[in-house]
Amino acid sequence: MKLVVPFVMALGVAGCRMSPAPSSSAVAARGAPSVDESARLAPNATPSASATPEETRDAAIKKRFGSSCRLAAECGGTWGIDCDAAVDGPYYYVEAPSLNVVARCGGYCDGARCTSCPPRTWTCATQ
Repeated sequence: MKLVVPFVMALGVAGCRMSPAPSSSAVAARGAPSVDESARLAPNATPSASATPEETRDAAIKKRFGSSCRLAAECGGTWGIDCDAAVDGPYYYVEAPSLNVVARCGGYCDGARCTSCPPRTWTCATQ
């Protein structure tokens, strides 16, 4: 089985950004649950009125795709949503901010179900 996991090279590519996954030691050092932990503990919770735009976006991603999913990369109007693709989970390319799926990739592609990964709308470099 061949696992293809898309990554974005952010240096030198305009309009692209890659977000690292939060480390468990960083979460433990803060003492308070992260947005990721809060969503995992209460996946159907809605963000409070004082939530930042990023917290609102992250909560919407987790509600739509699952508690293990996070925004991994941005390229123009397309977002890369990683749902543990490194361990055969799906990797979604979605329209931002509507979360409409443009392509399903990652572990979803077992058996050659995916033919356009990344999709044409992803114009940034991949690794």
